[in-house]
Amino acid sequence: MEKSLFRINTFKMTEKDNRMSANKAVREWKVGHKREYDDFKRQVAAIGKGDLSLLERIMTLLNDCMPQDARNFYGYIYKYIGDPDSVKNDQTAFSQYDQLAAECIFNHALISMNFSTGQIEQTNSPRQDCTIIRTDDFEQTVLSMPQSMKCFLNDMCRNLVADGVGGQLTDDEQDALQSIGLLVAKTVYVYSLLFVPEYLDRLYKRTIIDGDALAYCIYFFVTFDHGLSQMADMFSHQMVGKHSSCFTSEMFRLCIRSFVGHSLTNKSETKESWEALANNTSNDDLWKEVHLALRDSHTHGGQQKDSRTLDELLIGDTEAVKSRILDYLRENPQASRLAYLLYALRQTGKIQPCSYITFHRAVQSLSPKPLGGPDVPQKRFHELMADPKLLDSKGKKWQQAKSIIDHWQAEFDKKDI
Repeated sequence: MEKSLFRINTFKMTEKDNRMSANKAVREWKVGHKREYDDFKRQVAAIGKGDLSLLERIMTLLNDCMPQDARNFYGYIYKYIGDPDSVKNDQTAFSQYDQLAAECIFNHALISMNFSTGQIEQTNSPRQDCTIIRTDDFEQTVLSMPQSMKCFLNDMCRNLVADGVGGQLTDDEQDALQSIGLLVAKTVYVYSLLFVPEYLDRLYKRTIIDGDALAYCIYFFVTFDHGLSQMADMFSHQMVGKHSSCFTSEMFRLCIRSFVGHSLTNKSETKESWEALANNTSNDDLWKEVHLALRDSHTHGGQQKDSRTLDELLIGDTEAVKSRILDYLRENPQASRLAYLLYALRQTGKIQPCSYITFHRAVQSLSPKPLGGPDVPQKRFHELMADPKLLDSKGKKWQQAKSIIDHWQAEFDKKDI
């Protein structure tokens, strides 16, 4: 029941709407669960000292949310890699999408997944509101891997097989082995993505319905607390150094590139913040990998969206200030007058520095009615901030604005708030 309600409520929401809604929910959760988040941060810091208890908790959460079809599939793949003959007569169906997966793996068919509705189907062209699975993307990722990683994987496969057959492989055998390895990797790639909708449903129930705090903490840490750059710095001390191996060095390189790319795409970090981390580190490997990742990235500024709630923005007795804001909205329902409200709050020191858009979003969550678009009040607020003397002009609009602002500055200045 919870799943269907979740899907109905998000049916017409775009990916951007879903992300903003999630950001708002997590921000609001953080306000009421500061102690839990502080404990989470202490456990993150402990990783750098060798305490892996947080990573164990995360792995347990992920394992608990894994669909049974996924368990069956990964068990099959594990057996196949160890001994292909052991599963040659196994006709297990891993999911209702087996035929669809086969079309994608062998015939390059496109699979469309709509996370809002849970619908998965074959399609002829990408759609903006859906995630597309295609093996061409995976093959391109493999081709673009650093040469050092390709060499490492090739050596690992050769050594594993050589140990099993008791000798070295010929060039033709090595080519055949690489082809089989690519087929297995593509199969894992496609099925893993097909399992995502059910996986997210389970994670949603564990987090929202059961109230598991760990997922909230991880989301806030990564999205709002520069978590990926913190982990990159920590990994630079743990994974590379005089005792590192080829494996840990390559994993470090892939992690950094993944962290940089993900954070810039989701705007939780900027190029400038990554450059600051690289320039302040004493680790040459981290400096090099961050700059290589930034060089290869394509972003549009990477500015982080500010989704603070009123509880986080307001200063002083927040409940009393919010009560006054509701009074203001009842007396001044026109959207343009929100500019005067923010100006009065700024002048009385009742709100932290923020953009008008951030303020508009925060007030909308408090208002029982739609506030209207932000364009007009945003323009008027910027006019006021650029030239406060407008309030002393004789124009009717600005005289009215001055009257409203003076009255509400006096309200916000009262000692009871």
